[in-house]
Amino acid sequence: MRAVCIEEYGAARDVLLYKNDVPIPAISDDQVLLELHASAINPVDCAARSGYGQKIFATMWGELPLILGRDASGVVAKVGKNVRKFKPGDEVFAAAHIGCNAEYVAVDAAHVALKPRNLSHVEAASLPFVALTTWTALVDNAGLNASNTAGKKIIIPRAAGGVGSFAVQLMKAWGGYVVGLCSERNNELVQSLGADEVIDYTKTDFSTVLKDFDCAFDTVGRSSDFSTPDSHSAIGKSGDNFDEKLMSVLKRDADAVYVTVCSPKMVLADRYGLEAGAVKARQVFAQRQAVQEKLGRRYYWSFCNPSGDALGQISHLLEQEKIKPLVDRVYPLEDLVAAHEYCETKQAQGKIVIEIRKSTKT
Repeated sequence: MRAVCIEEYGAARDVLLYKNDVPIPAISDDQVLLELHASAINPVDCAARSGYGQKIFATMWGELPLILGRDASGVVAKVGKNVRKFKPGDEVFAAAHIGCNAEYVAVDAAHVALKPRNLSHVEAASLPFVALTTWTALVDNAGLNASNTAGKKIIIPRAAGGVGSFAVQLMKAWGGYVVGLCSERNNELVQSLGADEVIDYTKTDFSTVLKDFDCAFDTVGRSSDFSTPDSHSAIGKSGDNFDEKLMSVLKRDADAVYVTVCSPKMVLADRYGLEAGAVKARQVFAQRQAVQEKLGRRYYWSFCNPSGDALGQISHLLEQEKIKPLVDRVYPLEDLVAAHEYCETKQAQGKIVIEIRKSTKT
């Protein structure tokens, strides 16, 4: 099969290798083999390609060489003997652990859902990883859902990005009051997603004009938690206290919640090793959590939890058009280098999709 591999860590044009002779992966009894029509690029793919988080990722993915990519939309080609929910020919989408920069990928059946009927594979591929990153943070951790979000105030930075744009739409679909932070060029886009307020972070210190929020969804973090400045977005370059600014707008003693997808866990593991890094991460988390507990708030570090059940619920929202995909650019698989380089400019509005097979909306 065709695939793009890495055999070492580094810059996109130095390490991404397009190949035509990669073996099609075998599947276990609980997996399905997907014939991919489209995948997508996430900032974590670019970071992993550069070497970020390699000690933890090695325990999840194995050692080099690797095929990166976590978003999948395609057709079931084969099912393991224990799989009952899917059959060959089903159109599905999923957030795989790895391997989606290829024509075929093996995925746990529990992580797969039927593709929304109103979306093309290109559109569907733009969603699984960012949707489940958001779902894990706001639903599983923060405890927000269709029944309790109405009227709650949520602040979402980087609101024009992949995770941010999905989060804005999800919270609005459930009746939340959403404030999105973005640069001026993205104001109109974030408004079109339904945000009640849009603040240009380059001109306004949001922490001086906002208060009494129920939830802060941090997609930026603090710059000292990352090993290099360019692993951090422009929105956080104004200082090391972006997370503190977000927490400062939350209510006190009212069960408000701060949840971030930007923890120092990966960097600490890379710096100190798996065991020592894990100890340091627990210490840092406990210290930060304790500060917020004294203020009557909840504090979480969140990581994407692949889930076919959650994707099924998200699929219903997509079919009802309460949430719409946001695709910035589409590249063919052989142009993955250009896709990574564009992702690293941090200028994308929504997602960068990789079209692996030409397909039509079904």
